Amino acid sequence: MAMGTGESVGRLSCHFCASYDVERLYLASVHLDSCACRGCGARWDEDPATGEYCGRSGKESGVTPRP
Repeated sequence: MAMGTGESVGRLSCHFCASYDVERLYLASVHLDSCACRGCGARWDEDPATGEYCGRSGKESGVTPRP
């Protein structure tokens, strides 16, 4: 697959287990993607433009959606 969009390989994957089964919720007010991996259960926030890791969320986080 050609990478013509400028995205790096793995940009949309989980930072902890490399799974692509990741739920994402864009929060415009804070300009973050709140992410939760269905594979390993990890939760984190990242920059939506670059994919830069911005911290890990706990289950009690108000940023990450609760099941």
